Amino acid sequence: MISMSPFFQNEKQSSAFKTILWSGLVSGLLDATAGIIFYFLWLGFNPFQVVEYIASGIYGEAAYEGGIVVLLVGLFFHFIVAYAVAIIYFYAYPKISLLRQYKVTSGLVYGLGVWLVMNLVIIPFTNVPESPFDIVLSGAGIIWHMLLVGLPIAVITSEYYHKK
Repeated sequence: MISMSPFFQNEKQSSAFKTILWSGLVSGLLDATAGIIFYFLWLGFNPFQVVEYIASGIYGEAAYEGGIVVLLVGLFFHFIVAYAVAIIYFYAYPKISLLRQYKVTSGLVYGLGVWLVMNLVIIPFTNVPESPFDIVLSGAGIIWHMLLVGLPIAVITSEYYHKK
């Protein structure tokens, strides 16, 4: 097994890096999987269309005519967001006692917060084409962000700090 230790000053930093890497990856994969399944069932989108939607934040409507580059950009930005969310939680965890006291609840609330910030703050300032509000899609998005984004990040982060 290859150790990441030579790239870090000490094992503690390496372990923190691995924790963030793991929580971002898990939450990003779960979020993408939920999005692909739900958008297929609710709107009939295929997985490529879901990733094109993400890329439309940069390319607008042109994302739906793009090729592999657009798909890679969509995946790249999806995981940038997943890792940003994981990093924020990781560094907030030792500073906010409620995160430590109520691991499950804080993860669920964090997932709700992620959905709210993405949908009410971030996406409106991107090139994503406007679409009508859909209560079912929004409700499903909130639930999966709570269970599949916030909760895994909280659990993985908690395990790291619990071992310290």
